[in-house]
Amino acid sequence: MKFNLRPLFLLAALFVGTSAFAGNKSSTIIEVYPGPGVDTYQSNLYTVEVLQGTSWLPSYVYKYGRTSSTFWHQGAVPTVNFTTFGTSSSASVRVSRLGGAITSVSVSPKSKNFPVQLAGGQAILSLNTGDKIWITMNGDDANPLFVFSSAPKPSVPKGATYFGPGIRDIAPALANHYTPYSGETIYLDGGAWVRGNIDVRGRSRVTIMGPGILSGDLWNAETVQASPTFDQMMGYAMITGDWGGTNATVQNITIVDSPVYNFHGGVHTATDVKLLSPWYFSTDGFQGVNSTDQSFAFLGDNVFFPAWAGIASDNINVTNSFAASTNNAVICGGYWGNTSNNQYHATVNNVDIRTYITDAWVPYGATLTPAVFQIWMDNAVSSNGYSNQTYSNIRIEGDLSVPLAMLKNMPYPWGGSAASYQQAMGNGYNLIFQN
Repeated sequence: MKFNLRPLFLLAALFVGTSAFAGNKSSTIIEVYPGPGVDTYQSNLYTVEVLQGTSWLPSYVYKYGRTSSTFWHQGAVPTVNFTTFGTSSSASVRVSRLGGAITSVSVSPKSKNFPVQLAGGQAILSLNTGDKIWITMNGDDANPLFVFSSAPKPSVPKGATYFGPGIRDIAPALANHYTPYSGETIYLDGGAWVRGNIDVRGRSRVTIMGPGILSGDLWNAETVQASPTFDQMMGYAMITGDWGGTNATVQNITIVDSPVYNFHGGVHTATDVKLLSPWYFSTDGFQGVNSTDQSFAFLGDNVFFPAWAGIASDNINVTNSFAASTNNAVICGGYWGNTSNNQYHATVNNVDIRTYITDAWVPYGATLTPAVFQIWMDNAVSSNGYSNQTYSNIRIEGDLSVPLAMLKNMPYPWGGSAASYQQAMGNGYNLIFQN
């Protein structure tokens, strides 16, 4: 018997956001979104306001933290503070610290040279549609603020499974593992903090969308990753599908505190998706996603996966995005090796990367994991390898105490079925790095 959520959450779409035309010549649309109605996840560190005409509108700021096992303030409880607003063009944003004046501010990605004005202890910035920025104030790296400027939210499609403002478990009767039907649209509106995960295996044409939040904070990463089998562990991936399938598209949402992978197969396109899980390893990003565009990730493991070119008989494309990893290389170009008849291409273009890797990360006594590009070829078949990968216009910030890139023949160091590949036979070719 299928558990149907729609009657529970078909709330009116009123009062879920403020949308207005700014009083300027371009008639810019500005949208800010409410919180979930209780203060469970509200930031007590920062406020963010967006200028509409001559009025500053408050954009709800979330805060979430847990004990960090990665090299980002390991052993402490660092937090991510974040907000999303909608604009059809550019918008002025004002940031305040609740604990006192802002005396210094650093904004990433630095390649975009965001101008910042400090006035009266506040910071004022100008953002364009699609900008995703990382703000560090007064040197407080353990509590950054992320501001996501998106296009105005899409309309709620007719018949969508709708989650409005509030903190809700996605499917309590099913241990909060939600399986949609084929063709279903799941809409997370502004102010929705939805706890659980979504399993699209065996489904088709599923759409997951909206400016709301999908959270894995019902579960503990340490417990989930101690599952007896890999398949049981992957039952807790935030969005999982058929490996090599194209079950779903995902757009606009923010995913917080994944206990294991954020994506694991089955998603063809991820657009304007934000991932925040920097505290624990094996919280991989866009695993098995064919196209990732205009997205952001701050994770405890690899973010992008050119290694999977050919999945779902398609190329891999990563474009116009910004990412950081606290525990591994941001871009995983290979572990095992594709067969020689796999002629699909992987393209990574126009990506900003902030580095966090330290020289403490020495897997199994092996050479240090690189900061950005990791292409390890450990296949046991001499005709296998990795090919047709192009990396262009990659901008990297942060001092490196580890290699920037590794292209090497190397047995897989972390056990499992790949550990049987003891003889490294690489055959990598047509790997292009430019700009």
